[in-house]
Amino acid sequence: MPSKDFSFVQDPAAYHILPTATIPPPFLNAPYTPSPSSPIDTLLLTGHYRLAAVSAARSIVTGASPHDHSTLLHLLHIRLACLCLINEHALAAQESKVLGDLSSGFYRHPLTNAHLVPWDLRLLVVRLAALGYGDWRKGIMGYYELARECRESIVKANTSDEEKNIWRARLRDCGIRVANVLVEMGDLEGAGRHLATLSDGDTSTQSTREISLMETLVWLRVGDIASARRCLAQASSASDSTALIDATLHALIQLADSEFEDASTSFRALHEAHPSDAMIAQNLAVCLVYTGRIAEANDILAKLVDESAPFHSLVFNLSTVYELCTERNKDKKVDLASRLARRKGGDGVGWEMSASDFKLQVA
Repeated sequence: MPSKDFSFVQDPAAYHILPTATIPPPFLNAPYTPSPSSPIDTLLLTGHYRLAAVSAARSIVTGASPHDHSTLLHLLHIRLACLCLINEHALAAQESKVLGDLSSGFYRHPLTNAHLVPWDLRLLVVRLAALGYGDWRKGIMGYYELARECRESIVKANTSDEEKNIWRARLRDCGIRVANVLVEMGDLEGAGRHLATLSDGDTSTQSTREISLMETLVWLRVGDIASARRCLAQASSASDSTALIDATLHALIQLADSEFEDASTSFRALHEAHPSDAMIAQNLAVCLVYTGRIAEANDILAKLVDESAPFHSLVFNLSTVYELCTERNKDKKVDLASRLARRKGGDGVGWEMSASDFKLQVA
């Protein structure tokens, strides 16, 4: 069988120079920035997603055969995912259009009719297509189309339970992604109602518990505390419930219900039991801000930055505390950016952070 020509993916005009206007100067001149020629896997492991995106585009254009579709599509997936990870969603949406119509027969194997594009890349392209056109409903339609394919594949997989389970998992994932789109549209109540339809009705199963936890978070976003409590109670009734997760969500419900002192007490108890859990420590600091104990909150967040892998909400919250503590908060934010830019790696998370994470104005 002659191989298909994917040279259209290698068009240099399809890939853009990445803007740096929103990146604080310390990250652009960091002392331990790896070489752009470093292996892509190394760049990904150290959280240098911008460099990985650049390297992936370079390899697509010059380093792969136009007939090696698996390598080209793998590199394109890395490129698009890395663009999303550095908040360049608009560029990713534009570049994903190089693939054209993924429902075209061109992307089907001539003998098996299997789709040549990896499933995870197809999921990403659906979301980016919605972003590119500014139409979230297009994303919902795309996920429903993939869900239809899942159902058809489940029926066809008559002899393989393993294959059926793979497609069932994909079908459930499509349903969750529809809820995610509804959240991004701002239709939080619609997302909550949709998630409720994904439960299999058996409160003892792991899948039902996961859906209930998702519902809990959505209703918290809505501000419907009663529904959040109901969903958390349902999740907690599962045989494999996790005390840490349930207790954390209970404390979040207290915080959302303006029970700041109770929430502080709950998160402090969790922090004492799990001192290495960064998310618990951060939530405790947020509660302390609400109760006026800003200096203590500052100490907790500053310690977190020094001892754990920094993440976006942590840096944003610490920058907020700087604003509450001093008029020279800009200097402290710039110093924080400099400290984080001197890290040798991303410690399992993205290394680069934007000016908005530090609440700094873009020049």
